[in-house]
Amino acid sequence: MNKSFAFFGREREIDELRRLYALRKHVLIVGPAGIGKTALLRQVRQECPLLVCEETSSLRRICDSLERQLGWAHLKLNVVERKNRLLAYLIRRGEPMALDQVAHTPPRVGRFIALLAEQVPIWIACRCDRPDEIGHIWQNLYRFARIELLPLVETETRMLIEKAVAQENIQMDARKYANELHRMSGGNPRILEELLIELSAREYKIDSSFGLDLLDLDRRIHEIVASASRPMNPRDRLEADTTTRK
Repeated sequence: MNKSFAFFGREREIDELRRLYALRKHVLIVGPAGIGKTALLRQVRQECPLLVCEETSSLRRICDSLERQLGWAHLKLNVVERKNRLLAYLIRRGEPMALDQVAHTPPRVGRFIALLAEQVPIWIACRCDRPDEIGHIWQNLYRFARIELLPLVETETRMLIEKAVAQENIQMDARKYANELHRMSGGNPRILEELLIELSAREYKIDSSFGLDLLDLDRRIHEIVASASRPMNPRDRLEADTTTRK
């Protein structure tokens, strides 16, 4: 699928992020899974220097992610020494840094972010900014400009489908069922893209409710298989163990 699909309908948000970047403001990007937070950060990074850390569940993981991007070896340094080395570099660098997939920040991560935010613009992408969801960085969020990513509206979904048809990615009669595809995706760009990819891979008789249901079922099966193949992070494993014990 065309990579621009992930950013379809986000021009206003991208313009606002450009403005906040130029003003060196702290930014909080909030939205549910699949809404396009990571894609938005990657789009901005194409135009503006932005170091993006996608491992934020612990201080060690943050160090691992950033050092890997910078090509550093930590040798025999402990986590505190690695953190101090990163802080000195990031402050000297002076450019904004983004932390993606932030949730349940432990105290050490919260202190790291707060300390860095005293010197460098910080961008945070998270699913929810409630205290019980985002963790120990919550008390500092009053300093951040908040951008909430909303689902695509039906008009945007229809325009996206028109683009997919024009590029011969999906069958032409999909246009007639744009409202059904919008309902099935809930305006979530990731789900909509998965539906369009499934349409491009197989022939569905989408002129019937059975065909549409089959399309949605196949997408859900692929989603479950992909989820099962991904390694579970420690927090999700703990939650799964707790649920099993109950």
